[in-house]
Amino acid sequence: MLGGIVRRSVMSAAAVLAAAALALSGAGVGQAQPATGTTMRVALTQDIDSLNPFVAVFLSSTQINRLNYENLTVVGPDNAVQPGLAESWEASPDALTWTFHLRDAQWSDGTPITARDVAFTYRQIMDNPAAQDANGSAVSNFASVTAVDDRTVQITTTQPQASILATDVPIVPEHVWAGRVGRIGTLNNAEELPVVGSGPYVVTGYQEGQSVTLSANDRFWRGRPTVDTVQFVRYENTDAAVQGLLKGDVDLVRDLTPAQYDSLAGNDAVARNDGRNRRFTEILVNWSNPSGVDGQPFGDGHPALRDVRVRQALHHAVDPAAVVERVKQGHSEVIHGLIPPVYPDWTFTPSDGQRRDHDPERAKALLDEAGYRPGADGVRVGPDGRPLTLRLIAGNQVATNPQLLEFLAGWFTAVGVGVQPQIMSSNQIDDATVAGNFDLAVSGWSVNPDPDDMLSQQTCAVNGTSKSDSGYCNPAYDQLYAAQRAAVDEGQRRELVQQMQSLLYDDVHAIVLTSDTLLEAYRADRFTGFVTQPEDGGVITGQTGYWGYYGATPVAADEAGAAAEAGGGSGGTIAAVVAAAVVVVGGGAFLVTRNRRRGRDERE
Repeated sequence: MLGGIVRRSVMSAAAVLAAAALALSGAGVGQAQPATGTTMRVALTQDIDSLNPFVAVFLSSTQINRLNYENLTVVGPDNAVQPGLAESWEASPDALTWTFHLRDAQWSDGTPITARDVAFTYRQIMDNPAAQDANGSAVSNFASVTAVDDRTVQITTTQPQASILATDVPIVPEHVWAGRVGRIGTLNNAEELPVVGSGPYVVTGYQEGQSVTLSANDRFWRGRPTVDTVQFVRYENTDAAVQGLLKGDVDLVRDLTPAQYDSLAGNDAVARNDGRNRRFTEILVNWSNPSGVDGQPFGDGHPALRDVRVRQALHHAVDPAAVVERVKQGHSEVIHGLIPPVYPDWTFTPSDGQRRDHDPERAKALLDEAGYRPGADGVRVGPDGRPLTLRLIAGNQVATNPQLLEFLAGWFTAVGVGVQPQIMSSNQIDDATVAGNFDLAVSGWSVNPDPDDMLSQQTCAVNGTSKSDSGYCNPAYDQLYAAQRAAVDEGQRRELVQQMQSLLYDDVHAIVLTSDTLLEAYRADRFTGFVTQPEDGGVITGQTGYWGYYGATPVAADEAGAAAEAGGGSGGTIAAVVAAAVVVVGGGAFLVTRNRRRGRDERE
């Protein structure tokens, strides 16, 4: 059963306006054609940084790579680790050596998958700096990876590694990639098609600025998927994607705004999913700490942000509950730490005496205490005479960001903090944040079931790299991070993770706002059987796995026709090729340069 599917009969006023706008644009519900050789088209409103699994970090890219490449172990629909290419494993008594036994499986070109492929993949990430962008932190504790025989691989770590079974590393075929080592950091992996993979689908087509096409892998070890082709189609924004959904040009859309989501209520041709998500939204605070790579100065953040009292004041100024109610329209919840509630074992809640609530008067008092007094124009001025005016940036890839910036600017202005808000493209946001050239930035992350990777992004070593969050650095935090990574006792590790998040909260490493549900919609007259993650009310897209796509099945011809008729179909059909008039590509290529930080719509 598909968890989290809801059909609402009551629309908000905003939703009615959204629905009316769609109707006026001529976006009726096109009647679905039951296809032979079924193709499911998925709308993407985010660029793809790369299809190369060694460097791809954007959520759009990693969900494609998860379809193309299998891991040693995978996270199931229940968020628990289960076998992937490895069918079993065991650890040595000291938990330093892990032995994985591979199943009898083949690459999509018929070549056997062996332990040499696993060793090759991990050794590239361990030894080749150009291959470390996506998953370098996952193997930083590895001492060696050895192919014992064709079906056995051993991984030895320098310290016990609690997260080793949740290592999210796509395994690549050595016989393909061995000749690419010198170019491993620059390839986009679309140069030679079809891509040789081991997942349920393999990339067979790529049209720059338009689409990525994957075909079912007949040799996938779990069995061939039911849907023959999955095509990811680029749309400029979710407004265009929703119109494409209603016309029948696309079958699955994600990241809807609440108004768009509500406007689809009562349409029998379209099913909606309000999924419990692994994402959170935060405000990055630029600490301007030295680079963890070479110790050199990093970024140009306002010096006031180095004062914890200023950071506390900014936190007291914002009202996360209003973000939930007025920006997210109830499709989110207030959180306080890095791990969203979908993973309850790791979620952090501050104590009553520790918690910072919306309190403008307390914010003003803290700014006074820090020496920032109101100037003639109402903007506070520091002891050095510099106005407390902050650059506040957000990406245009999230439809609710402009409204969120309006609220944030109002709250900060109310306590005497000047604000220069700016909406940027996702690429501009990435450039600014990777260079540290910002003060405050709306951001967010997708978190894996094991928290290790998310926690690593706050360590001193990653400052100045694409993995850094706010440029936070605290040696006490680094010590706790190392301890939790080596803690093989889960209870002890949970306590350490709580201590880490408590320290981050007290330091105000960033201002964590909300955990947002993912609003999705799909053509129920064409496809069914989507498996969500988690199984109870989870998401279809953006999973730490391939279950949503792998479980999809086409709707029978008679059912499809009945659903389309009930939904008020206009008789339109789904085109075999998505025309340029339908696919709206915004300023820039679909496949963009890889050397970006991981921004709001990215994976982890």
